[in-house]
Amino acid sequence: MTVPVTIISGFLGSGKTTLLNRILHGDHGLRVAVLVNDFGAINIDSQLVVGVEGERTVNLANGCICCTIRDDLITETVRLLQRDDPPEYIVIEASGVSDPLAVAETFLRPELRQIIQLDSILVMVDSEQVLDLEGEQALLALDQVGVADVVILNKTDLVDEAHLEKVRKWVRGIVPVARILETTQAHVPLELVLGVGLYDLERLVQRPHRDVHVHAPGGHDHAHTDHSLIFDSWSWTSDKPLSFKALRKTIEDLPVGIFRAKGILYLAESPDRPGEMHVVGKRGVVKLRKGWDGSEPHSQVVMIGLPGTVDAEALTDLFESMLAENQSPAGMLKKAVSILRRKS
Repeated sequence: MTVPVTIISGFLGSGKTTLLNRILHGDHGLRVAVLVNDFGAINIDSQLVVGVEGERTVNLANGCICCTIRDDLITETVRLLQRDDPPEYIVIEASGVSDPLAVAETFLRPELRQIIQLDSILVMVDSEQVLDLEGEQALLALDQVGVADVVILNKTDLVDEAHLEKVRKWVRGIVPVARILETTQAHVPLELVLGVGLYDLERLVQRPHRDVHVHAPGGHDHAHTDHSLIFDSWSWTSDKPLSFKALRKTIEDLPVGIFRAKGILYLAESPDRPGEMHVVGKRGVVKLRKGWDGSEPHSQVVMIGLPGTVDAEALTDLFESMLAENQSPAGMLKKAVSILRRKS
């Protein structure tokens, strides 16, 4: 008996983790296992999966996604299926800068093909910002949509009907046969995303996958092919509280070359409830969560952008300046933001 697998993909900030949370806490009657892949040294996405404890989430954090995820994915999938209480369904959340084709091709391996079946590839689309992507980022988003059998147009409440129709036509021009679902906050009926049918594996051999690499700034220590798409990522951690006022100003002033920022935040104004930060392109939000789930208060932040737009030293100085203990005398924040703007 094989176990079905759904891959959730989509460009940075499209709403993948929100959909994953809805699946995990939905009324579907399935024992679901989750594999969460994220870029960089800190796996923020696994921490944003709300209310999941123990081994239900397996982290696949790594610095160079397309180079290492395959072996990890095989190992962790086999391990899950060898448990005393194996899952009835597996959901994989691919990072926003990965090509789902590279993940899906893993299931053609002999060691997996006899025990799992690829049910579907769901690709989330940020309806507000996807048409603003340019260059290699636009091509990556196109490649992600191109292998989908279900495309979810998310954040439809942020656009008007004319804009949404342009997004529909863009999707249809890439993958005419895919089912299109339209939603806000990833509110999708689960019967439309789980158990939708066997994915046509022949589609996986119709094009080469895109070579995507994520590094710390300046950390490009191995060769890449000419078609490589390279991103820089930066991460920061602290056990000291941040000033929310300073943070809000920083979110407004981030360099435009940073595509995505997300994190768990220890805020001085709300020490008992962690903040959850999401920045996608021009839009940023910070919301409070219920509590720390037994962990000590801390901040963990990850950002990603094109090489040259992620200045690790400047970003570190900026976030250090936002610590509550550094908020007086006045003017320290203004100086830090000025430094960041000069270097971006």
